[in-house]
Amino acid sequence: MSLTHARSWVSPRRALALALLLTAACGGEAPPPTRPVIGLMQVAAIAPLDDAKAGFLRALADSGYVADSTITIIERNAQGDIPTLSLIANEFKQRGVTHVATLATVTLQSAMQVITDRPLIFGAVANPYIIKAGTSPTEHRPNLTGADIPLPVDKTLAVAIEAFPAVKTWGTLFDPSDPFAEFYVGKTKAAAAALGVNLVIVACTSPSDIVTGVQTLRAQGAQGIMQIPSVMIVGGMPAMVKATREANMPFVSASTGTAGPPLSLGASFRDNGYDMGLIMIRVLRGTSPAVIPFQSTNKARLEVDLAAAKRYGVVIPQAIIDRANTVIPETGAPDGGAAPTGAAMAGAAKATPAAPTTPADSPGALWWSTLAQGLAYVALAWGVYLTSRVLRFPDITPDGSFPLGAAVAAALILGGVHPVLATLAAFVAGMAAGYLTGVLHTRFGVTELLTGILVMTGLYSVNLRVMGRSNLSMLDQPSVATTLHGLVPATAGWNADLTYGLIFGAMMVVLGLVLVWYLRTDFGLAMRAVGDNPAMITAQGVDRRRMVELGLALANGLVAFSGALIAQYQGFADVGMGVGTLVGGMAAVILGETLKPKRWGLGATIIMVALGALGFRALIAVALRIGLNPVDLKLATAVFVLAALVLPKLRKGASRTGATR
Repeated sequence: MSLTHARSWVSPRRALALALLLTAACGGEAPPPTRPVIGLMQVAAIAPLDDAKAGFLRALADSGYVADSTITIIERNAQGDIPTLSLIANEFKQRGVTHVATLATVTLQSAMQVITDRPLIFGAVANPYIIKAGTSPTEHRPNLTGADIPLPVDKTLAVAIEAFPAVKTWGTLFDPSDPFAEFYVGKTKAAAAALGVNLVIVACTSPSDIVTGVQTLRAQGAQGIMQIPSVMIVGGMPAMVKATREANMPFVSASTGTAGPPLSLGASFRDNGYDMGLIMIRVLRGTSPAVIPFQSTNKARLEVDLAAAKRYGVVIPQAIIDRANTVIPETGAPDGGAAPTGAAMAGAAKATPAAPTTPADSPGALWWSTLAQGLAYVALAWGVYLTSRVLRFPDITPDGSFPLGAAVAAALILGGVHPVLATLAAFVAGMAAGYLTGVLHTRFGVTELLTGILVMTGLYSVNLRVMGRSNLSMLDQPSVATTLHGLVPATAGWNADLTYGLIFGAMMVVLGLVLVWYLRTDFGLAMRAVGDNPAMITAQGVDRRRMVELGLALANGLVAFSGALIAQYQGFADVGMGVGTLVGGMAAVILGETLKPKRWGLGATIIMVALGALGFRALIAVALRIGLNPVDLKLATAVFVLAALVLPKLRKGASRTGATR
């Protein structure tokens, strides 16, 4: 073949095809990178996992492995969305990541299903054997090794008893979805039996249930809380701290590195991350993971926070302070383990005794908490009422607009914005979300149900962007309650639930009056007619599309307003706090309608929906008070909603049968 013929045959298109064939023949893999690429997976942005990541990166840097210089590190955080972890692992595999590092148990579980052909190094895992990562430190999957961190819950309970001897019954919450919940519960039960103290255990299924869980523990006799480790509960730690303070319950944590508890005993996640990094370095230098045993970061670390102790009104014994690894004085700056100053001890000595100052079995506290939460949920119930009953629109947006309101309020308050303005901004943000739902349906023809699903799904990412992480702590930050304290100093000594209850109650009265007035205006009547008779209202020349858009905006504004209030009440905003919002709102609406006499007008309907929200929260409190396991609360909610739907029909059937007779 001549050179001219060869050039004509090897055209650009044929050259590209030939290159693709050669690539396929080589297995389709990209050429090996010039430097290692580490994919770092994290399930959520919470303090212990952030500490572990910092320790991991520090270990690499100390050995000369610097990001974007000698190695490439790709960080991915699922921000609490567990299904995303599998997607992250697949992304790492497709991008040719050479080494994968995971933080937290559920992250490792997801990675093990995908990453089987390259080194996988784990950290922040309590017990790798439970999840079948191996059967012993030396017998494990050939591509897998890492550093576990068995937290010493038994030693933590012993320290709690030493610090607070007046407490005879300890309580703890546990997350049933956590693979190590039963493991830690079993260890704590055994320790309690050996130490001769009573232990009360309550399941907690979401961060929003933490406040109720603490009240349930107290109602069941717990005088103090020794909290076992949990990713979900650590994310809601501000709510735990807030609830235990208000209940006068000493609080001891079995994990370190989180602000709020006066006393913590656990292993250092930063040290665990550093150990994980040292293992990664061995692998980077050529050692196979198969020959590297699992290592344990099991050196107990004791932390004492005298500033937190003063807020709780408790005294930490000097013997515990003397042997603490870290002591935070009342000024708030870590002391690195040295004994506190005389001034700090003098301040602590003025605190009240460690024993609870109120009876452990105090149902009144549970009902005040229930009332405050119920009033905050009234706006949510009104929002769901507007969409489901006034507009007849099956809107799922509230599951996204509720955490949107919490995220906006939390981000603004932490940024220095006044809580009232932040709450109003949350209302506006919710209106924008609802308006978008309406526009997608009315202007673009997307079905009603699908529009809500699309907006709700998109809001998950929006909420993460607003907060910057999956969870924002608002512990000891300004709120609508502190605003009242500033206006009326005499209220500063009130119980927090009483303060929030009065503020939320006043807000709901004003909001309810405005809502009733609005729905009775010509504009409001037109909006009500859109749901009752769309054809008639269109024939009257009313722009139905505009009414639907504005109605959805108003409804989701109310839902976001409720989310902002709940975030301030519980002390944190979480990206997952909207799960089940719509069900709770519908339950309140159905309960209110079931109790309302037929001939009552619009104003009475609004009042009854509000009472439905209060009644729904009261039913949950009753279920907890009588000993129903919180694991069954979701099922109980579904059964209650079903009963509320069926009972009116059964009542009608009975009346017809009686009339026939």
